[in-house]
Amino acid sequence: MIDLDALLTLAPGSLALEWFIGTCLFEGGVWTSPRTSDGVLEIERVGEQEPEGLRARGKIWQIDQSLHGFWLEIERAADRFEWRIYYDVIASSERRAWGALSSHERAEDIEWRVTLAGEATVGGNALVVVPGSVRFWSP
Repeated sequence: MIDLDALLTLAPGSLALEWFIGTCLFEGGVWTSPRTSDGVLEIERVGEQEPEGLRARGKIWQIDQSLHGFWLEIERAADRFEWRIYYDVIASSERRAWGALSSHERAEDIEWRVTLAGEATVGGNALVVVPGSVRFWSP
């Protein structure tokens, strides 16, 4: 059994997490490069730890020093993983955006600028986005 937590450490400064999110956003046409991130500022697990998946929310810096909220959900699906990423909370102020991010238990209860879904596989010691699998998704 593949340990998802070992592949994608949920900690600020986790390069695997930063690279995975960046690749999702790049493959979805949101970012111009998978290296657009300037680091994950905050990350926290949502709900119970599950061996077959994870749900986490946090804040990620773009290279232009703008800060964006995100919510990442990953679930095992046979020999692959299915993921969803919600990116950039829509709110009237930053304070309201961060409040929405921290006060909800479901990403679907928040209004997002972008929602993407796709598949990932394990490549080496990393979770890798399957090219061509990324699509816009509506909760």
